[in-house]
Amino acid sequence: MMLRLAALGQDLRGSGRERVVLGSIWGLGCAGLVLGLALPPSASTSPGLGTQLLDDVRILLTFALAATIVMGPGLAVRAVAAPRLRLAFLPLPGLGLLAITGLVAWLLGLAGWVHPRVVSVLVLAPTLALIAGAIARSDSPTLMSEDEWFAISVIGGALGIAIARSAWSLGPVNELFGGTIYKTLEATDRSDSRISYQVAMLVTHGQSPWGAVSNSYFAPYTFSSRGPLAGLASTPLALASGGTPPEAVGTPLWTPFDAQGFMAYRIAMMAFAGTCFLSVWTLVKQLAGVRAARFAVLLAATTPFLVHEVWFTWPKLLAASMALLAGICVLDRRWVLAGILIGVGYLVHPLALLSLPALLLIALWPLRGAVLRRPRLVGPVILIVAALVFLFAWKEINGPHYTQSGFFSYVTQSGNFDTWKSIPTTLGRWLSDRLSSLGNTLVPFALFLFGSHNQDVNWVNPTCFPFCSGGSPGIIHFFYEYWDSVPFGFGILFFPFLLEGLWAGLRRWRWAIVATVVVPFLVFWVYWGSANTGLTREGLHAWALTVIVALAVVEGARGFRWLRSRPVRAILSSRVIETLLVAMLPTLVTAHRVLASQFWLSDLVAVLAMVACAAFLIARVWQEGARAEHQTNPSPTESSA
Repeated sequence: MMLRLAALGQDLRGSGRERVVLGSIWGLGCAGLVLGLALPPSASTSPGLGTQLLDDVRILLTFALAATIVMGPGLAVRAVAAPRLRLAFLPLPGLGLLAITGLVAWLLGLAGWVHPRVVSVLVLAPTLALIAGAIARSDSPTLMSEDEWFAISVIGGALGIAIARSAWSLGPVNELFGGTIYKTLEATDRSDSRISYQVAMLVTHGQSPWGAVSNSYFAPYTFSSRGPLAGLASTPLALASGGTPPEAVGTPLWTPFDAQGFMAYRIAMMAFAGTCFLSVWTLVKQLAGVRAARFAVLLAATTPFLVHEVWFTWPKLLAASMALLAGICVLDRRWVLAGILIGVGYLVHPLALLSLPALLLIALWPLRGAVLRRPRLVGPVILIVAALVFLFAWKEINGPHYTQSGFFSYVTQSGNFDTWKSIPTTLGRWLSDRLSSLGNTLVPFALFLFGSHNQDVNWVNPTCFPFCSGGSPGIIHFFYEYWDSVPFGFGILFFPFLLEGLWAGLRRWRWAIVATVVVPFLVFWVYWGSANTGLTREGLHAWALTVIVALAVVEGARGFRWLRSRPVRAILSSRVIETLLVAMLPTLVTAHRVLASQFWLSDLVAVLAMVACAAFLIARVWQEGARAEHQTNPSPTESSA
């Protein structure tokens, strides 16, 4: 339904249909809030058919609530005060409101004054009313252009696949936290998808971020190791949906929409991650025009690695989104705002700092008209100072509890030898580790053929590392390629086109590609030493989005020849099929079933939703290709960079 509403909103010029679409999404969000309060989700681990259907309705309504709160305040600002507020900046007021609400709820809970759920509702309910009032008062016939609605519909398709994957009860063999509400959908050692939720647990029960309870949540790290913003922002949505995060982590059994609020948390985190596609849209539009922006958001939302990262629900894509917004501000020479956005991104996830090299390079030497001997020093200094304010503030807030030494030590590590086997790092071992990491990242099938023994893809059997042949089935090893490597992460059939597009960009805009694509990759390659199974999942999220930006700008400059070619269009469509295979095939092969007997109805809805959303995205690819075939070459202003 949400996809259809977004698609209906695409052709709205001069009509009231946009108000109908926005009003429908707003109404569904209001219904989600009312349902969460009046009828909280059941704690039963054996829901009947009626409960499963109600849980599916809850998922839809919670997504509508998350979308309304994330995008609504920005749309309200656009409606009454800032009609030129760009699409990528629309989520910032909503995200800020959610994070502040979570923080206030925590502080009041710590003081024992009021329950965090009450605070959440007292903020979200009036916010919904204010959003409706602001949009209704707007004199503009439309608040969003047809092209912006196209972007929203495409992003909705990607989010639909991710949410449906999370609602499917089955998972691959050896799935971490399998059978519980915390299931990671991957046979992995990475529990990061739950870390931000642990902030919600602290908020709900008024626990100190540095006490024994908090330390038990985050061990072997601490609360200070990662920023709290994603957890704070997701808390009001989890509470407003009727969920109650537990005080002890435990192992609550999986249900489609759990009483602990973890599914609501997942949906909120996926909505936050979806903002990265808006950042891609706005950055490409600024560089190469709206037609290139349409292609960019379509390319990004059909990239297997990026969609996978949406449903894995760690906050890395949200941090990457902030980094791209900072890049937009650098292009606008808005140095303070660029530094603030990097600082905010750091408080989402430390990987935001990894975008600083690219930002500083293009600040010192702009994309056009740069002179090596005359770097522009003032802007980069302001940017760094503004970002450092957030770093020092976070350090001061945590006081003696502050520790991030583990993140700084990655550069000296050599894979898991020093981490797990206490083998000291030597220069030779360091170089060998980095070469293995490079090969597993850039060479197709390298990880599958030569790295299947690695502990990081066999967490189920760590004791025999590095001598075992692997504790996971081969299909699990193979699909790690989509998480860890560039060739599969961007689509294996598309990989040659990716290389050709980057080469064309390097020949045409050498400094731009070197500064934003080559240097950041090399910096992270040198930095990352914790695991050598491939770099993409470890911290190349902003880099992957930047590659999409570069490809879209290149394609815009040469008239979208990929979209105009039907064989290439078929390859672009195949990336959606690959995404669907990543979502389903490891589970189908290792679980040997499509539907769980206990949850067959909700599973059926989830599987059909994944297929329907994939078909929707494929249709969008072909529609955009047909559009490109009938349009003239882009104007010089659209193809410039």
